[in-house]
Amino acid sequence: MTTEKLKMTVHEKEISIRYCVLAFIFWVLTLSWIVTIYYMSSQTGVQSSQMSRGFVAALNEIFGLNIQDDSVVRMAAHAGEFALLTFFSYMALSSTNKISNKTSYAESPVKLMRSDNEMNIIFTLWFTILNAIFDEYHQLFVSGRSGTIFNVLIDLIGIIIVLVIIRIAFTIYLKTKGRSEIVYT
Repeated sequence: MTTEKLKMTVHEKEISIRYCVLAFIFWVLTLSWIVTIYYMSSQTGVQSSQMSRGFVAALNEIFGLNIQDDSVVRMAAHAGEFALLTFFSYMALSSTNKISNKTSYAESPVKLMRSDNEMNIIFTLWFTILNAIFDEYHQLFVSGRSGTIFNVLIDLIGIIIVLVIIRIAFTIYLKTKGRSEIVYT
């Protein structure tokens, strides 16, 4: 076997242990956070209201505020919990895609998106939106709770903010390294 063929064989089977570990960690975080979201959604309306009021009382005491209505805190919690889910799932998808050169999107014969980063962002967007929809649907069956499209839209705000930050950070990272994004045409 020639040296060139040997290098090609080794390269084709190359697996990154670093990205395996990162993918595992971020998938565990992603799934744990989904379970946490559904656990919080399983609380009755009374339990959820008590938790929100307790959080508002703590904010008022710590920062010397006078917030009376907990609806802003509830909306921020919705956006925040899905912002965190977006970050975890993006990192999980991105790390999974980098485990092996042979199985990455870059090696796919069919390119539906222009780059790996766009693929990760689109899949993350769909994954988190579907979780937001299922979360609201789940709340339809919890006593004192309701599932609303408005809450899915609030979740979407958190999702989009994180994806825009990721896109900007990725672009800045590439610029500082003197590289440009690999675009498939």
